[in-house]
Amino acid sequence: MLELLRRQTQTRRRPLRTSTAQACGLYPAVGSPSSDPRGVIIGREIYSGKAFIYDPFVLYDPSARERLASGHALIMGKSGYGKSALEKCYVLRQLRFRERAFAVLDAQGEDGVGEWDAIARAVGVKPIRLVYGGDGDGVRLNPLDPRIPSKHQFAILCSMVEIVGGPLTSETRFVLSVAHRVALERAAGEGRVAVLSDIHDALTRPGPGLLGKRQVSEEQMVTWGQPASLAMDQLCSDERDLAGLFNGPTTEGIDLDAKLIVFDLTALPREGDAMPLLMSVIGPWLRWGWIKPGDSIKRTLIVEEAWHILSHRPVARLFEEFVRYGRRLGLSFWAILHHLADLRVAEAPEAEAILKLTATRVIYHMDRHEADITADYLQLPGWARDAITDGASKCAPGKAVWQVGQRVQLVEHIRSRIEITLTNTNTKMTEKAQARDVDQAPIIPLINKGAAA
Repeated sequence: MLELLRRQTQTRRRPLRTSTAQACGLYPAVGSPSSDPRGVIIGREIYSGKAFIYDPFVLYDPSARERLASGHALIMGKSGYGKSALEKCYVLRQLRFRERAFAVLDAQGEDGVGEWDAIARAVGVKPIRLVYGGDGDGVRLNPLDPRIPSKHQFAILCSMVEIVGGPLTSETRFVLSVAHRVALERAAGEGRVAVLSDIHDALTRPGPGLLGKRQVSEEQMVTWGQPASLAMDQLCSDERDLAGLFNGPTTEGIDLDAKLIVFDLTALPREGDAMPLLMSVIGPWLRWGWIKPGDSIKRTLIVEEAWHILSHRPVARLFEEFVRYGRRLGLSFWAILHHLADLRVAEAPEAEAILKLTATRVIYHMDRHEADITADYLQLPGWARDAITDGASKCAPGKAVWQVGQRVQLVEHIRSRIEITLTNTNTKMTEKAQARDVDQAPIIPLINKGAAA
């Protein structure tokens, strides 16, 4: 009998032809393959229930299941739906790993401190506070810091002058370059670090210049350099609002070797020149002071209110180079926005390049108009476009559409009780909950070498 069964012809099923719309009903137990299991758990995939794990450095590695083109991320959505909670939990979970470091530009907060203040205190880090108007309690960043190479110092100067006074002519750029060289030589001769006041002095009292073989008189140098000297007056004069923020040596004691660096920018006004000026300085300043060539540290720069970068072309120009070479620097850049509707990316090629260099996009709930603009720009599928407009269910607080390379998934961010406490930014609008004794995962303090206040 057994031999007879062996000789029987095997039955075959004819192939079933169907569309993708019905396949999910015919094969309900079939799910998409998981992403790379290395990294930190963010939460769970809504439709499959599987754990959602993410680490841009792991996914950039050639050994990853699906390699990302870059480690940069773009986080968008309306306020109150979980953008900041995601960033903070990601940092807290990544800090447990070796060879990870983070710098955060914290532009939002309440009660006079930034949103990251609770996170910083929990891990034993003191935020670096930058203030407006020369307050003695603040920190100063020098655009002419010797850690920044000379050619990059000049790029920062051009950006700062453009932000304050508008686009530069070729003549003004030439005079500014001469003033920069003179300021560096004068400071070196006196055995000190050059500051913006040296640039201002060189612009207001220039000597003759040499443009190729052409001699430029002092009068012409003054005339050509007037836009730059007026901009420098805004940055250097004690009577101006921007006094004390950039003019002077960099404040001592800023620990750029800490695993977590938080720049508290909440004392700076969101409107006006202070914030874009700071962005134009801090990007290159971190590039040459924070990132150490040759080490194995993977660094992440998180920029809250990143529209200050994308909306100002001089700042975007500096950050584009910073982001474009992120793979060589071991850098992951996270830009946090509300939406793209207010950004004229078509008019700013550098800003558009920064957006296109992000291989991870996380989109929380948006209104229909903003969702359509975002979905069109990011080329999201129809179901994702509909999901991000559903703020009551599919993209309720804590849920977002994740576009990781070619994958597009709906993900729920899951937080522990202590993470909920540390990432809560709605204390002013909610009732105080009764405290309960629960077992919580501990927060591991970092060894802080002493950052500036």
